[in-house]
Amino acid sequence: MTEGPRVTVRPATSDDALTGALLLNSTQEPHFHIGAEQLAAAFRKTPDRYAVTETRGRVTGLGTLWLPDFQDKHAWVGLHLYPDHRADSTAGVLLDHLAGQARGAGREQLWTSVRADYLPAWPDLPALKFREVHRTFGGGFHLTRWQAGTTRLEARLAGQGYTLAPAADFRRDGRLTSLYALTRGEKVSAEPTIPPAPEALTDEDGLWRMAWLAWHGEELVGIALPERSRLDAWNAVLVVHPGHRRRGVATALLARVARSVQAGGMTFLNVAGSAGDTAYLGVLRRLGANIEPDWIAWEREA
Repeated sequence: MTEGPRVTVRPATSDDALTGALLLNSTQEPHFHIGAEQLAAAFRKTPDRYAVTETRGRVTGLGTLWLPDFQDKHAWVGLHLYPDHRADSTAGVLLDHLAGQARGAGREQLWTSVRADYLPAWPDLPALKFREVHRTFGGGFHLTRWQAGTTRLEARLAGQGYTLAPAADFRRDGRLTSLYALTRGEKVSAEPTIPPAPEALTDEDGLWRMAWLAWHGEELVGIALPERSRLDAWNAVLVVHPGHRRRGVATALLARVARSVQAGGMTFLNVAGSAGDTAYLGVLRRLGANIEPDWIAWEREA
């Protein structure tokens, strides 16, 4: 049997920590191999959308490029660097390559999104001429054991003239579009989004049988609707007329939707929106939603 290269053993040092973490994951985390297999398939299928940097024969960074069909001017980039190379020229070299690929595809802007607590693992984006565009939050309701009692709240609202009712029969009512228009500016803070929100609530992407309306007498004042996003997640759309806020209407509406979705067998209801939409965030926290750190969108010229 032919002998291979001589193998030596030495004590592990702090410099071995990153490689050690990868080796641990490769033997303990099934998704590590699933992710690697998916990357290998992507590298084979679209090699022009991925690039790596090398320094003295060692891979030091991975760059990714996505050209979404719903944003014809933007290319989405990812910069994933070996920790020792976050502060040197590696990021700039990799970004220059990705920018050239983006320009060749007719894209004028580069865009990336990083969760706030992941930023320390990224290169200095402002130094790379990226500017912050907007912040969004994510999270949701884990519905398997979720419960929130709103019986007293709904009784109080009823005493103030409010009624909650199913929304399905009103999904094409023009009053819904007018209601949404009042608050759209709170939900859409900047382009590009994933994708830009439509001007009106849509029929085809909403679970209208699980949606609820709020009425004050004959006036339509609120809606809560599970609506599919372009990322195939069911997002909890929530709209309440500004003149009827701070009374619990939104909390009662969204609780009704969460219970309807829960009864329908869904185990998770996604929530996402502009980090500046403090009214929505307040409702989510009161109902026990899990809220993740902000996602920050960054943009620069290609």
